[in-house]
Amino acid sequence: MLKQFYVILILLLVGCGKENTQEQLKADITKINRLHKLSAEETSDSTLLYLKEAEQIISNTTEIPDTIRIENSFLKGYYYKRINTIDSASYYFHRTIDLIKGPNTRDRNLVYFRVAWETDENSNKMANAVSIAHKFIEISDEDEHSKGLTYAYNFLERINFDLGNHEKSLFYNAKTLEAAKKSSDTSMFVITLNSRAEKLYGLGKKEEAYKLQDSADQFKNVPKDVRRQVYRNYGVLYFYDKDYKKAIEKYLPALALSKEIEGNKNYNLIESYNNISEAYIKLGEFNLAKAYLDSTQHIIRPDSFQEYVNFYKELRFLLNFKTSKNIEEISLEYNKLVDDYERQHEEKINEELVALKLANEKEQEALTQKKEAEITNVKLMSLLGFSVLVLIIGYLYYRQRRFKFEKQDMQMQQRLLRSQMSPHFMFNTLSAIQNQIRDNQKDATDYLIKFSRLLRLILENSINNYVEVDSELESLRKYIDLQLLRFPNQFEYTITLENFEEDEGVCIPPMLLQPFVENSIEHGFLGIDYKGQIDITLALQDKYIACTIEDNGIGLKTLNKDYQKSVSTQLISKFVYKVTKQSVITLDKKTKDLSNSGVIVKFLIPYKFSEHD
Repeated sequence: MLKQFYVILILLLVGCGKENTQEQLKADITKINRLHKLSAEETSDSTLLYLKEAEQIISNTTEIPDTIRIENSFLKGYYYKRINTIDSASYYFHRTIDLIKGPNTRDRNLVYFRVAWETDENSNKMANAVSIAHKFIEISDEDEHSKGLTYAYNFLERINFDLGNHEKSLFYNAKTLEAAKKSSDTSMFVITLNSRAEKLYGLGKKEEAYKLQDSADQFKNVPKDVRRQVYRNYGVLYFYDKDYKKAIEKYLPALALSKEIEGNKNYNLIESYNNISEAYIKLGEFNLAKAYLDSTQHIIRPDSFQEYVNFYKELRFLLNFKTSKNIEEISLEYNKLVDDYERQHEEKINEELVALKLANEKEQEALTQKKEAEITNVKLMSLLGFSVLVLIIGYLYYRQRRFKFEKQDMQMQQRLLRSQMSPHFMFNTLSAIQNQIRDNQKDATDYLIKFSRLLRLILENSINNYVEVDSELESLRKYIDLQLLRFPNQFEYTITLENFEEDEGVCIPPMLLQPFVENSIEHGFLGIDYKGQIDITLALQDKYIACTIEDNGIGLKTLNKDYQKSVSTQLISKFVYKVTKQSVITLDKKTKDLSNSGVIVKFLIPYKFSEHD
């Protein structure tokens, strides 16, 4: 009897324990949900405190459901996204995606995946974004999650089109159409038809493109923005066909719909005005083109989409060039265009400096709090231990500050280096174009547009620490072609890539090659009576790209002293040494062989596979 009593007593205690555990788990879940709700209602320092408190409860309770762990990780990422700390946001979004296991059983998962891949896309981390979209497709059933798959396939379609993978883009376009049909998402179906029509036209399939566009036009009961896209796409196809009047006929209703639905944004409105202006310029109706460009000018704001603003400025410059016979007026407009780009560049740098200052203040505040906490804990230790700890903290603090100053110095050197757009070159090129205007206006127009695009490339590249090789080489080729305008038939050039292709997405710091090429043209070929040759070779290695620039000019010994004292090449030499620990090597070919003349420049270039790695 006594034994049976003890058994019953133990069972009662275990049952009570389980009941208490379940009650505690329910209370923990309720508290976490309340903290999540509070974090979503505001964006402040308190938001992070709510999420950290929820994370503490989750880490102390193994029975917490995975859905709550996933939500907490996502909310931390979303907090960092709202305060524009994108690297931290991306980190927590990836943690969220890693926690989600297949199969996909929740509609909420689409929110996690979309926010994650869109964040990586906006940060130009395309490989990560594509990986996230593929995981969503892998864990999702085509029938149950057709709406979510529509977004995933559409994203992969856009990415592959931007990367030049047109066949893959069409494949995912077809998958998007299929998923849109299953989900009865008419709007997405029409948008996808538009996109497919434009891609087919680009591949030379005009009849098929127009048939698809006609199919998209059959859907009348769709939102206004979808109808706007249909009209806009029609206009683009007609513009490609050089039927500018029909293009305008389609652009005008797209403009009207943009005015109705634009709201607080003006992206589509600027695009519509620009498109109509471009078509009128092609038709030679310059007064109408000017009227629409004036409309664009009135609605441009600081937050307007920069690509559309830049296109407006190009159209304005082109219109002034075509309507003005006075070279001074064209020069004034050109200088205004340059001033606008320089102002944008300066504003961008100022934004970076303000962000850097705020980051430094927060870093100093965090270091101060850390130091105070350490001192409080160390009081319990012996005097010897306290002294050793203070020395370690001091050393780490000094090393961190030194690293920060070196990094700032390196960034400043790069910004200074990128600003080296020679006024001498600009003046000479404009003078050459002016001479062409008198002799051959068509060639003058081509060269002026090429010069404008070169300047635009340089200004756009200067904002980034790294740019893709194809963009840098495009800028270099345009520069050399403009030099050939000044020195026709004086020299030839070759660009050779080893171990990689130009479109592989390899990124390098901008403006490293042009100053050495400029030395060859301006100084190396000075006074020669034979045809010059410049050979540029980029060879991909494990850590760096080996760059060799060789010419057959007059060499170093007889060159002007300006070659040796070039500010740009000195800055490049300092930058290259800092990042590679290898100097720029400049050799006179006569030192090895008296029968040869010219200069060989060799140096290493750091590279990445993404501009933001």
